[in-house]
Amino acid sequence: MRRSLRFVSLTALLFLWIQIQTSCSPRMSGEGSTVPPAIELTQGESSQKYNIQLDFMKHHMSGMLIVRRMPDNEIRIVASTYFGLSLFDFSLRNDQFTVNSCIEPMKKEKVLKLLEMDFRRLFLSGKDTRVKATKDSATEKRTSGKGFGKSVVYITGNTPGDPAQIKIKHPWIRLTIRLDKLSKEI
Repeated sequence: MRRSLRFVSLTALLFLWIQIQTSCSPRMSGEGSTVPPAIELTQGESSQKYNIQLDFMKHHMSGMLIVRRMPDNEIRIVASTYFGLSLFDFSLRNDQFTVNSCIEPMKKEKVLKLLEMDFRRLFLSGKDTRVKATKDSATEKRTSGKGFGKSVVYITGNTPGDPAQIKIKHPWIRLTIRLDKLSKEI
């Protein structure tokens, strides 16, 4: 009896110690600091274009993502396949997310909410995000949320606000979104 009680106590202490160690991950500049957007869009600038790959479990979709900041400070996000099928068309403002059009398989409330959170983290400043850089400072890792809402964003590129590649992973639901910047000539 005493042996099992001692084992349970030691296990509980070990679990508590692990939780404390993992919750103390470094932040960008202190608790609750504002993290700049991964992609900075300036008003009047031409559209930014990315190759987009959506991998959900065994399903794969790829195409082109076009993003532009409109004159009324609206961020317009359009994705289409290379054959011209429009996957989605979203409008994003400070506190408003509008679905202009979307293909039927993505018209689920939880899927749209997940995409809204991802695009807010990419194009708007955010809080409650843990930021780490790799040893060679080539990749930045931003982690936010918990449970099914947890997302990990990997930003690769030399220029802050203009990354060459972004990878968004949702580990609990096995969803990966990859954006590769296209050259301005395309």
